[in-house]
Amino acid sequence: MTDDCPHAVSAGSYLLEILTPEETADFRHHSRHCLPCQREIVALMPGALFLQELRADILAANQRLCTDRPVLTTVAAREPRWIAGCGTV
Repeated sequence: MTDDCPHAVSAGSYLLEILTPEETADFRHHSRHCLPCQREIVALMPGALFLQELRADILAANQRLCTDRPVLTTVAAREPRWIAGCGTV
């Protein structure tokens, strides 16, 4: 994370879509003109995309039985304990 802008700490929350609608709009507007925030978004993007894919896999897996392994992709297939009702935590 960069220390050049105090708003850069919001980049991760923005990418994970956990800001309020008002905070999202404010950060989006701010980051259009803030190079440090733009850099932070770029730096965090791979991790955010990975987490979005993982979330989608887990949600899809929760729609099916644990034994229906072909529907599981990427990380969720390797971590059945993350899926409700599959194995132990």
